[in-house]
Amino acid sequence: MRVSRFAVIAGLTLAVASVAGCSTAASDKDSEDTASTESDLKLSGTRYLGKMMNGETRTGYYYNPPRYRSFGFDAQGGDEITVDVKSAEGDAVGYITDSSYNVLAYNDDADSYTYDSKVTYTVPASSGSRTFKIVFRDYSLQDATFTIKLSIESAPNETTCAYDGDTYYPGDSFSSTDGCNTCTCGTSGSVGCTKRACACDPANEPWRNYIGGPQQCSTLRYTCSSGKTPFQNSCGCGCETN
Repeated sequence: MRVSRFAVIAGLTLAVASVAGCSTAASDKDSEDTASTESDLKLSGTRYLGKMMNGETRTGYYYNPPRYRSFGFDAQGGDEITVDVKSAEGDAVGYITDSSYNVLAYNDDADSYTYDSKVTYTVPASSGSRTFKIVFRDYSLQDATFTIKLSIESAPNETTCAYDGDTYYPGDSFSSTDGCNTCTCGTSGSVGCTKRACACDPANEPWRNYIGGPQQCSTLRYTCSSGKTPFQNSCGCGCETN
């Protein structure tokens, strides 16, 4: 690619130039076929250079052998991964593989104006968190220095919690219906609340209408009239004025 694309043989006759042109095209095609075939294979002969974090840019010097260099990173279901592999003097070929170097995505040139590589891959939504590899090499296996940037865009978290008629998102904290405990929305959509005893005195709480005791409240189903909201505490449950 880098050499064959720009190889110009001056001073030849038109006939010789035509023959040379055919030879160059065949050479390029063979190289392209090799690179394309690699994108469907399990890569071998890889030197591991360490782990990368989202948003990090690392530098790696390439020489052959071994044929490939790699970095590791973690991602989870729904994540959109973008890997940029660039070089001032080299011709970048980039891959995203699983932890065993089975190719998941591949790119040679990001567009027709560059020799840099941009590889993208979306992790299946059903997948849990796991390790992936960024693999790179020079197209012609020549010595070169490469910069590798990892970008991961996580899928939006659509999990919500329903509590007392309201909707909350994971991490949200809010007051319990007993008026003294605090609840939190979990990542799975479940609500957890503190369990401290709440001070209450039905005889001195005219704004509250108790309709059941603590044991009854676990099974009691009721609604409150307009302007009142349900409550529950250690004394019982009922409706209270807003």
